[in-house]
Amino acid sequence: MPKTKLQLNLEKLALITAGTIVDVEILTPTDSKRVKTEFVGLLNDRFIVLNYPSVRRLPNAGEYLQDGVVLIIRAVLESGGGQVIAFRQQVMSVASHPAKLIFLNFPKQVQMFSLRSHTRIPTLLPAAIKFSDDREQQGIIKDISATGVMFEIKSKDDLSATKNTQCNILLNKENQGMREFSGEICSVRSLATHVQFGVQLHASEDEMKKFMKDHFIDLSVLEPLV
Repeated sequence: MPKTKLQLNLEKLALITAGTIVDVEILTPTDSKRVKTEFVGLLNDRFIVLNYPSVRRLPNAGEYLQDGVVLIIRAVLESGGGQVIAFRQQVMSVASHPAKLIFLNFPKQVQMFSLRSHTRIPTLLPAAIKFSDDREQQGIIKDISATGVMFEIKSKDDLSATKNTQCNILLNKENQGMREFSGEICSVRSLATHVQFGVQLHASEDEMKKFMKDHFIDLSVLEPLV
């Protein structure tokens, strides 16, 4: 019997190697929490096993990681050409011996995203934005696509005048110096206490693919924020 596309996607789970850092989104009735942890392994059709996040990564983790809670798991498949794999499933159980581990029900459906597409990849990457008047403000890259980023800062100011102006996104990677992308602010959205900028970056497709692969699950940068 020929395999369906869905079955082939489930087989992609085997490409997530032990020790791979995965992005975990914890869904709650009123909010969601994001944390990074390690993929431990799987037993086909039975369960997925993740390492329990440290207190540094997720304070009060026990309040969120309980039986029945729904998680969205995302990871980059290096052996799959840099594709992003994602699935949604409930926590089956949290084990405490001989190590603290999270057991998830085996997913029924797996989604695949290519870094070559314009799919937006969620992230929480600290960076700075430099406006055309040379003002700089620290913030967070909320998502990355093949053409640009969604950048968020804490501010109650009206920054709508920055739309259609030039800017730079600055990434400060420890021990690797500053990396800078130039771009244009294409949209400005004011929230209660934040402002979000849609920024189209002046970078080649290859540069953006490398950027997405390098930063989608950058544990050293994200740890202090989760």
